[in-house]
Amino acid sequence: MNDTALAAMFALLTASIAGPVSVFVRRGQAYGNATTGVLIGLIVNVPLLLAATALLWEPGWWDPGRIAWFVALGLAGPCLGRVFMYQSIHRLGVARAMPLIATLPLTTAAAAFGLLSERPGPYIWAGTILVAAGCAGLTLKGRAGAAWDRRFLLYPLLSVAGFTVGNILRKVGLTANPSVVFGVTITYTSALVFLLLLQRFIPPAHRPDLSWGRKWGFYGVCGLFNTASLLARFASTSFGDLTIVVPIFAMSSLFALAASWIFLRDLERITWPVAAGAVLIMFGGALVAWRVL
Repeated sequence: MNDTALAAMFALLTASIAGPVSVFVRRGQAYGNATTGVLIGLIVNVPLLLAATALLWEPGWWDPGRIAWFVALGLAGPCLGRVFMYQSIHRLGVARAMPLIATLPLTTAAAAFGLLSERPGPYIWAGTILVAAGCAGLTLKGRAGAAWDRRFLLYPLLSVAGFTVGNILRKVGLTANPSVVFGVTITYTSALVFLLLLQRFIPPAHRPDLSWGRKWGFYGVCGLFNTASLLARFASTSFGDLTIVVPIFAMSSLFALAASWIFLRDLERITWPVAAGAVLIMFGGALVAWRVL
């Protein structure tokens, strides 16, 4: 199996894990806000990652210049990107928030084209545009959908911005240091430090609450799955170009919609615009996968 095929395989694994996690995030809303969820997930996973890094340690990993890329990624991705993603799910619902965040392939493709000199072919561009087009109908406010406010569309946009910057930093960091476990460990550790330092600047209603309760169970599970997803994301990025793997990542919205339909019928319903957008996203991701496999 060549590197491109491995990249696509790990990207699909990432999507299959990341999508259903959103169901836990939606359910966890009753026990803690978005910042609480992200912080609990980091607290649960950082000790495990530090132990894995210590076990697998290689002397060449210690290079401040290379580490800096993953530290910056910790602020852009798990810190800012994921906090706004959780806010999006809480405010807009899974069925609307996750496909909106699936516009990430288009923003990442543009950034990779301009900053990393990646040159995807016409099929990759077509698939990426299909993914983005599939999100257009998802901003329509259907009568059958869960209640939401258009102002909250800012949250997924901020999440996409954070994750786009994170994708670029991840690719550059893995080029400098290809260790997946080490990269994830530094990313999560720095994200934890940033959140703890920045929490005083967050409005009181959105500050983390780490008191013991059921939120630790909900968000702890989310954290474990997010870590598995992030490890797969790092692996796929190390094997392939961002313009190939990120559109496949976006297929997580399909898994999210399926999980939402099964487990969240009491909280939200999937409308025809949402379903139609999901179909376009599916075709876009399939086109990219077909082209590289």
